[in-house]
Amino acid sequence: MRHIPPETIALLARFEPPEYETADKTSGSPEFQATMERYRRHDYAGAALGLRAAADAQPQSVEARFYLAICLLLTDDRPGGVQLLKDVTASGNTPYLESARFYLAKAFLGEGNLAGADLQLRIIIEMHGKLEKQAQVLHARIIPRP
Repeated sequence: MRHIPPETIALLARFEPPEYETADKTSGSPEFQATMERYRRHDYAGAALGLRAAADAQPQSVEARFYLAICLLLTDDRPGGVQLLKDVTASGNTPYLESARFYLAKAFLGEGNLAGADLQLRIIIEMHGKLEKQAQVLHARIIPRP
């Protein structure tokens, strides 16, 4: 791994939270919809409370765990966010798999874990999904080409 100044790593670790869009406004409980409205309004601490309750009530909900992880990262609970993102990636081929790996790479960068970020970004690139180009650009910034 190459040496990257800490301030550069901090900039590379920053991210805009993914938008929450649901195809069907009637899906999910009213509580979940209210929680996601908080998320849309950038009230990540408030959304985290509702998402934690949703994740506890429905532990199989990858959606709730994914958005909770994002909220935790944005409210300075990186260890909690990292663990939930690892859980989401361990859930297999879900609609959140690629995004979870991308935000996990960002979280690893925030910890200064370049090897962890490298691994997640390489996996995303191999997936050839919607985040492939972003992962390639970020990967090139942290790993020198031979």
